[in-house]
Amino acid sequence: MNFEFVCGWCGEECVVYGEPTGFWRELYRVPDDWDCWRCDGTNTTPDPPWTPAD
Repeated sequence: MNFEFVCGWCGEECVVYGEPTGFWRELYRVPDDWDCWRCDGTNTTPDPPWTPAD
């Protein structure tokens, strides 16, 4: 599932893939940090809950 995060450097919305984990696949694991597609700034993943991307 993809999750939407806002870049802390430029404010752009970025989509990060969350790998399903757990028995029923209702839990997801996302990277601890990710790079913005627009400004290439490195961001830290916030604590859940996360907003699913459309």
